[in-house]
Amino acid sequence: MPLRLLPAAFGLTVSLFAPLLAAKAQRAEAEPSSAANATIGRAVRADRAPELDGRSDDAVWKLAPFMRGFRQFEPGEDLPPTFQTEAQAAYDDRYLYVLVRAFDPHPDSINTLLSRRDVKTASDQLKIIIDAYKDRRSGVEMAVNPAGVKRDYAIYGDSNEDPTWDGVWDVATRIDSAGWVAEFRVPFSQLRFTAHDTHEFGFGVWRDVARLNERSAWPVYRQSRRTLVSQLGTLAGIEGIGTPRRLELMPYSVTRSVPMPVTRAPGQRGEIAGGLDLKAGLGSRITVDATVNPDFGQVEADPAVLNLSAFEIRFDERRPFFQEGAGLYRCGGSCEGIFYTRRIGRTPQLRTSSADPLFTNITAAAKLTGRFDNGVAFGIVNASTEQVRGADGHTAEPQTNYLVVRALREMRGGRSQAGLQVTDVRRRLDEATDPYLRRSATTVLLQGFHRFARDRWEWFAYGGANTVQGSANAIALTQRSSVHLHQRPDHEEHFDSTRTSMAGFVTSTGLKQIGGRFRYDGLVRYASTNVEMNDLGFVTLVNDVQLRQQFEHRLLRPNRVFRQAFSLVSAESHWTTGGLLSAQSGSLHASGNLLNNWGGAITATTSDVGGTHCVSCARGGPALRQSARRGLRLDLSGDPRPAVVPRAAWRVGRSDEGRSWYRGADAGADFRVASRFSTSVVVGYDEVTNDQQWIGNYGAFLSDTTHFTFARLHQHIFAVTARANFTATPTLSLQLYAQPFVTTGEYGNWRELAAPRAAAYADRFRDYRTTAPSGFNVKQFNSNAVLRWEYRPASTLFLVWQQGRAQELTGRGIFVPGRDVRDLFGARPLNTLLLKASYWFNP
Repeated sequence: MPLRLLPAAFGLTVSLFAPLLAAKAQRAEAEPSSAANATIGRAVRADRAPELDGRSDDAVWKLAPFMRGFRQFEPGEDLPPTFQTEAQAAYDDRYLYVLVRAFDPHPDSINTLLSRRDVKTASDQLKIIIDAYKDRRSGVEMAVNPAGVKRDYAIYGDSNEDPTWDGVWDVATRIDSAGWVAEFRVPFSQLRFTAHDTHEFGFGVWRDVARLNERSAWPVYRQSRRTLVSQLGTLAGIEGIGTPRRLELMPYSVTRSVPMPVTRAPGQRGEIAGGLDLKAGLGSRITVDATVNPDFGQVEADPAVLNLSAFEIRFDERRPFFQEGAGLYRCGGSCEGIFYTRRIGRTPQLRTSSADPLFTNITAAAKLTGRFDNGVAFGIVNASTEQVRGADGHTAEPQTNYLVVRALREMRGGRSQAGLQVTDVRRRLDEATDPYLRRSATTVLLQGFHRFARDRWEWFAYGGANTVQGSANAIALTQRSSVHLHQRPDHEEHFDSTRTSMAGFVTSTGLKQIGGRFRYDGLVRYASTNVEMNDLGFVTLVNDVQLRQQFEHRLLRPNRVFRQAFSLVSAESHWTTGGLLSAQSGSLHASGNLLNNWGGAITATTSDVGGTHCVSCARGGPALRQSARRGLRLDLSGDPRPAVVPRAAWRVGRSDEGRSWYRGADAGADFRVASRFSTSVVVGYDEVTNDQQWIGNYGAFLSDTTHFTFARLHQHIFAVTARANFTATPTLSLQLYAQPFVTTGEYGNWRELAAPRAAAYADRFRDYRTTAPSGFNVKQFNSNAVLRWEYRPASTLFLVWQQGRAQELTGRGIFVPGRDVRDLFGARPLNTLLLKASYWFNP
């Protein structure tokens, strides 16, 4: 780190740890008393399995002790609930049984709505949470509403929920004169625990009362802490259950009707495929997930977007194979980008035509995970993708192998952790791909955290190094990419066209408060100039020193105005490794829910104050000084309980001394037409003027004759997102999704850089050409319909129809809503019909 950064780093260190001085005072804040709330429950062995009918008349429920003393946690923390709840637990050699009785003096007012599995509605709900390892870091959640609609999650990192986990378990519900009852039956094969004669599980029960918008829990749960699993109670008394055999097989068959490439005559072609997913337990500690000829398709398309920035856009992972169990590979904090699963099966990097394949086929993949009594856990993911050829026969993506290895050790009951993660990518290049793609990429990362001061504070840190190798031309392209921009004339690293490898590192440390109504979060991060982690990660911020601090306040109990309230203030600064101030921002945010359950938020932002410089705006040109930016956003949401729930947002901002600005709004609502049918519609519109939109660089490469050009872009963005859901039964549902998207843009005032670091905005540019570049008119439409039938536990039948339309025109940058929407639906549709059937075996 350069010497000129040392004072800033010292100042950050002082400010980072200054909140510790107040820790003693904060500890003195008396936590609400909940002496009546026990934290230990006991399960009894069932000589005869209870009948799963939502009744408490089985013999075992006459013997099982009650777990009582539920406490409210929403809207107020550790308050008496409006209605009482009690739970009991029992077990036999194969199952854990839990009976939860939710008392309600008005059973006819219990909210009961149908939806497909894993979709939360404004219904009453009962949920059990189980940490079978009792590691205070991981577990599963199983929830049900009075209509029998199931939801389940896996939990990792103490508080992060993974909704893609679909366990195989049963539940029966029943409404009676005293309220309602949920009776759960959970196979031990769905839980992960080590072999012992006796077991104690982490355990909790939550209840939602929809019409009161109230939630309660046993034992007491405190939202003022950024934890979940570590707040669970204990379920004791489980003995002699042995180790369940864990073997699951899921063969599937898929048939598709897909459109012919757009360069050929319109038509469809059929495809038929099959495969097998396998999950097996190797003893009580290790699990193998394997798949042969996998179907990695995602049901819902990515949202439409037009990217005019220097960096690629990150999309969420939607493929179940990579979603399930992903928590083990997430190290938390700012190192989340080390493993970006969408690199596997990516769009071919050398795709040159719309007739080329859109995705890379994954030929095989496997996951191996394990956990031991001493807190050691590990995971391995390996996937291979096939060579992809374009329509003209060129190699668009080479055959590639991806490997991820994760290992960690948890200590002090999950309150401390040390971990290792390794990622490796190997490509089999040919003459066509060797000049353009990196041959290999390897990253090694060490990370850890430590909680202290009665688990109110957490210190975390990580450090990683990586290396990439390839031909001289491929590494030259890497140096010139938008991530590195080594050709920038004022860059700290010089461009070297002879290099065949790059190596760099990234490190970060920070401190955050995880308990109390007042919270603090701060970190410092350093990324060297040559770090390149984008073969199997998503790390675009390199050559960077980052300082960030955030203070939060949460209202723990309702007052005369608010049911809930939250506010924060944050500040963040970035420098290049050479000490150039590259970004500076601050924000103020306040949100809350009123006593009538309406909610709102206000967010004010400011950035680029104090002479910051954008190092990527000129795409390899000199750093460009930035003028102050200001922004304001307002959000409003309605009471979630009625049949119609409105929501709206409004946003404005300005920058570049008033030459750039934006304004936009969203409006929409959720409609519950009937207990089985719901819809939602959101309409969004933005008008944006960007006075320094990059156009292109012209002239000899790496010479002082290069012209770095910008123009004024006036853009309109219009989008509608609509969803509809019909649920015949909790196992049979139909989902509809549609999103038309239109954006237009007009260019003007084409200029080039003159004095990029000038204090006055107008002095930074000079005229380049009098004729502005052509405008654009981009339209997309994505839609699908999904019929899902779970005809037996974990066995499903999917019928999916997808339609996409796209149109790109130049020279029509004026936004004309009627014309643009009409043209969009006049574009050639691309229809795909898919039928997938799977069958779950548990020998």
